[in-house]
Amino acid sequence: MRTRAVLFLGFLSFASSAFAVDRWILISGTVSNFHTDARIFNPAFDKDIQLTATFYPTDGSAPLSATDINVSKRQMRIVDDVTTQLFNTTKLGAIRFSSADDFEVSSRIYAQTAIGTLGQFGPGTPPSVAKTRGVLLQLKASNSFHTNIGAVNPSSTTANVTWTLYDKASAVISSKTTPLPPLSTLAPTNMAGGFFFDPKGSDMSDAWVSYSSDQPILAYASVIDNGTTDQTFIPAVEDVGVPTPAPPQNTTKDFNVTLRSFAISISPDPSTLKSGDTAVFHIHVIEGPHTFTIMGPNGETIVPVTSPDPGKTIDRTFTVGAKGTYVYFCTNSFCGFGHSSMIGTFDVGEPTPDRGGGY
Repeated sequence: MRTRAVLFLGFLSFASSAFAVDRWILISGTVSNFHTDARIFNPAFDKDIQLTATFYPTDGSAPLSATDINVSKRQMRIVDDVTTQLFNTTKLGAIRFSSADDFEVSSRIYAQTAIGTLGQFGPGTPPSVAKTRGVLLQLKASNSFHTNIGAVNPSSTTANVTWTLYDKASAVISSKTTPLPPLSTLAPTNMAGGFFFDPKGSDMSDAWVSYSSDQPILAYASVIDNGTTDQTFIPAVEDVGVPTPAPPQNTTKDFNVTLRSFAISISPDPSTLKSGDTAVFHIHVIEGPHTFTIMGPNGETIVPVTSPDPGKTIDRTFTVGAKGTYVYFCTNSFCGFGHSSMIGTFDVGEPTPDRGGGY
């Protein structure tokens, strides 16, 4: 019981430290003659803050990380050419800034030309404003203007997004469904260039786009002046008129839990579980006097302490409830010196926050 209490308290400590603050720059890069400058603001009067940043390239390659980004109290840090300065890359992608303290970030994306350009300003976007249903208004496609559409999937689940283009008369021109992998960035793409839509000669001088997704995403548009290359940033607003996608069917999934000295293995990966699924855990011991239990994201017992005899199997069935991080472990502190390694986690949907951390 002492060991179980220690593990439980450790889990609560993990779950109750300070929430991280996240802000996304939805598109950034040093590409061709385009550059991105960022500004990070620390609103505190009494403390310096530290941030980390992760760059998610549009080409789907591995994310790049930057740590120890310091901003003094009541200061704005200037980070010009942010992708090259922080990540030493000239790729195009989105940036997620994170800190245990409050902060704000903004960006300016512009083209370097002989006469100079103002470019467009992009806000630091919190993941909380991600939407499953959105609309992008006041878009243009003509000889003088074109519109790029981009998006970020801030979740750990693939988002299947249906985009629908409407012309000036609000007539449907085209519709297409595209998958957006977890934590990925959809590169800004010409609305009328054939990737999303074929406008078929329609009047696109004042067009709009709606989208519906089975996961919340951060979507935006950039209306670009073809003469000056200056851009106008257009964030998505809520579209309450789009039907909510049908929820996925809940299923029953079986998992084999093997206890040995000193490890717990679960097959297949229980991170495939979703809220509402029925999970059947077949628990068996190969060696040692081991036990098994699962605790939920809020510290609740999901699978009670289970103690199969060696060579025997005990089944435990439960319906998956809350999203978050689930912890499993052996509660028998007398099983041997390797007992402390018999612990693991899996996530259902979003993990429990680590309350510790031409565009």
